[in-house]
Amino acid sequence: MSAQDHQIVAVVSRSVDRAKKFASKFEIPKTYDSYEKFANDPEIDVVYIGSVCTEHVRLTVIMLKSGKHVLCEKPCSISTEEVKMVNKLAKEKNLFFMEGLWVRCFPTYKKIREELKAGTIGDPQMVSVRFCTHVNFHDLAANEKYPSETGGYLLEAGIYTVQFALMVYEEMPVSITAVGDVIENGYDVDDCIILTFSKGQKACLMCSSKCCHERNTAIINGTKGSIEVVSPFYCPEEVVLPSGIFRNELPPGFCPFIWINASGLRYEAEEVRRCIKNGLLECPDFTHKESEIVHTIIDEAAKQIGRNIPHTPIKVEL
Repeated sequence: MSAQDHQIVAVVSRSVDRAKKFASKFEIPKTYDSYEKFANDPEIDVVYIGSVCTEHVRLTVIMLKSGKHVLCEKPCSISTEEVKMVNKLAKEKNLFFMEGLWVRCFPTYKKIREELKAGTIGDPQMVSVRFCTHVNFHDLAANEKYPSETGGYLLEAGIYTVQFALMVYEEMPVSITAVGDVIENGYDVDDCIILTFSKGQKACLMCSSKCCHERNTAIINGTKGSIEVVSPFYCPEEVVLPSGIFRNELPPGFCPFIWINASGLRYEAEEVRRCIKNGLLECPDFTHKESEIVHTIIDEAAKQIGRNIPHTPIKVEL
């Protein structure tokens, strides 16, 4: 991907000073402190939304209604109904929309899907995924503003485990069983989810904010073999296949990154560009239907563990 493929033409923030500072660092020509003015800029083709969770749906609706294609960082919403609403709005506006689960665009994940389709491990029977980090949610919960900006660890990390199981089995599970630990202000801080699918296949999904993060792997066991996604499975460089190790080289960046393997976000940007150039309204690597199923599973798991984050749904006339 070169500078000719993508050009950042504008940035918007509620703070004009922050917008100008960001624009200066990355040589972005225009800044806005109004989302509506930003959305009406005729030079903008596609918008990336990376704000706090509670703003995702509102900003996505503004951009779609102004005729912009949208890539919205995950989670699109803490409400499945809002996810469905946004997908419907995008289709009615004939615009591309994707919930940004960047890992689906990694070459390693594309290779996994190829192997599953080719049947090299036979029929998948068991999926095991683990996402552990160390985050002090008790301190974060003391901040009165923070609970309104996140749905807890299910949406922060659990969404990656759920999407992996869905990628393997490609259907809504027939049963969902979840246990977890919920602290003050309604946060979930660790979760275990067992999914059962139509032919008896299962997935064991674990996420915790209390553990070390050295072995965040994902394993698919089939009737003829297995696939292991090397840690970190949510942005992996390597996957172990029956035929050997498949590795994708991460593209270089022009500045330091905060998050591990963050240069892999380029794969997502390339995929969004490809989809739009080919007239697609959703990404084949993570479709609207998949996004809705992922959130449906998370909503049910959250209900079972007693997570209760206050949320006022956004209503939009389609």
